[in-house]
Amino acid sequence: MGLSLNIDMSSTAFIEPLPVIDFVAQLLNRDISVRPLSDSDRVKIKKALRGVKVEVTGNMRRKYHISGLTSQATRELSFPVDDRGTVKTVVQYFMETYGFSIQHTTLPCLQVGNQQRPNYLPMEVCKIVEGQHYSKRLNEKQITALLKVTCQRPQERELDILQDSGSHQVTPPPHDDFADKCLHSSGGAMNNNPMS
Repeated sequence: MGLSLNIDMSSTAFIEPLPVIDFVAQLLNRDISVRPLSDSDRVKIKKALRGVKVEVTGNMRRKYHISGLTSQATRELSFPVDDRGTVKTVVQYFMETYGFSIQHTTLPCLQVGNQQRPNYLPMEVCKIVEGQHYSKRLNEKQITALLKVTCQRPQERELDILQDSGSHQVTPPPHDDFADKCLHSSGGAMNNNPMS
């Protein structure tokens, strides 16, 4: 039958590029500033965010992969800033270094970097990076929503593919006399109609 191009669609879930605070509020389905996080909340957050790439907003603009969640609240965290043993709290550090006043001091920090030298990032300064594939198991509601979008009758799917491929026009290669001669000598012809 000669050459053919098979165009189809595939679907997958992506993590919504939200501020981490909003992501956690959606995950727990509640306002996270009202009451402290429970141990089960922390486990749920840690599981959902481990390995997710975030960028620090504002004038810091760096990207990190989340490795965990601190067991302490942001207001209780401190770390050495130099070799002389000077220690600063995370709240002090962000105020002095970036002029950023942390509001959600009762929430844990995101841990990035390795276990030997962890970096602590307050949730409110981080945003989830766009375009990350969600590799964890979807819940029933998410599976239903994905199936609703992806399950189509063949005619509807064909129409969507034709409309989508029409909006992404590919520029044909320059005219090639040799290719035309080969195509015509073999009795071939171009046909844009879908095969059935």
